[in-house]
Amino acid sequence: MNFTDLKYVIEIEKYGSISLAAKKLFVAQSNLSRSVKELEKEFDITIFQRTSRGVVATREGQRFINHAKEIQYQLDSLQSAYTEVMDHGVSFRISIPRASYISHVFTRFLSTLSEEDNLRIYYHETNAMETIRDVLDFHYDIGIIRFNALHEGYFLSLLKLKKLQYRLILEFDYLLVTSKDSEIADRHIRSGEDLNGCIEVVYGDKRLPSGDYIDLSDDEREESFQKKVIYVYERGSQYEILSTVPNSFMWCSPVPDEVLERYNLVQKRCGAYAKYVKDVMIFKENHVTKKHEKVFLDLLREKTREYGCYF
Repeated sequence: MNFTDLKYVIEIEKYGSISLAAKKLFVAQSNLSRSVKELEKEFDITIFQRTSRGVVATREGQRFINHAKEIQYQLDSLQSAYTEVMDHGVSFRISIPRASYISHVFTRFLSTLSEEDNLRIYYHETNAMETIRDVLDFHYDIGIIRFNALHEGYFLSLLKLKKLQYRLILEFDYLLVTSKDSEIADRHIRSGEDLNGCIEVVYGDKRLPSGDYIDLSDDEREESFQKKVIYVYERGSQYEILSTVPNSFMWCSPVPDEVLERYNLVQKRCGAYAKYVKDVMIFKENHVTKKHEKVFLDLLREKTREYGCYF
C-alpha cells in the first residue's frame, strides 16, 4: 500500500466510477483498477461493488475509505504545517452558510493577512449538509452550519454519529430584509397574510435532504409557502434583487449596517412569525486550531457579541 493507492480509492468513491475518476486524475483506468485489487487483497476486504450506475463502496469499504481520508488529511496537514513554517504562508479552509455577518468578518480577517507572502484561502458558502460533507471528507478544516432550532435534535444527533465536535456561534430569529422603498418596509409582519403578493427570495439549495443520513417527514422540511419565489444560489444576486425588484424580501441572519446602506435595504424583526435559527461551528475531533483560525474566530466572536451571543 502507498499514499497514491489511498488517493485513488478516495477519488473513485467520490465520483462513483473508476473511469470518471481516472479521467479526473489523468491516469489510466487500469492503474486505478490495479490499486483497488491490490488493496482488497492486502486487507482481505471488498472495497467496491459494481452496479449498473458505476461502483458503490461496501460497508467495510466505506470504513476503509474513511480511514484513508483521515490519513490523507493528516498528511496534507503535516505538509501544510511545515510549508507555513518554511514559507511563512497561511492556509485557511472554511465552509459556511451564506451569511453577511460572517462574510463581513472574513473580509476583516483578510485585511490582517495583507503582509503575508503566501496565502492559500478556501472560503466555501453552501448549505448545512454540504458543509458537513466538506468537513467529514477533510476538504475544509472547520465549518459553520445553520439550522432551524426545530431541527436541532436531528443535526446534533448527526454530528454525534459522525464524530464531529460543535460549538454554538450565534442563535437568532430570522430578520426580514427588504428595500427601504418596499411597501412592507414599514408594515408590521405578524403572519404570511401580511406578505401576500410579495416576492420571496430563497436560496435554492437550503432544503434538508431526503434519505441522506436521517429521513425527515414532509412536515419537518424547510419550505417557502409564498406563491411568488425567486431561487438564488449566491449572495450577490440576492442583494441586487432585493434592492431593485419591488416588494421582494428575504429571511436572513443579521446583516451589517454598511451592507444595508450600500443596497438601500432595511431589516425587520417579525417576532413569533420568524423562524428561530442557530449557527454552529463544526470540526473534527482531532482538529488542532491553527494560529490564523484563532484570529478569524476572535473576530467572529467580537462580531456576534453585537447580537448578544457569546461563544
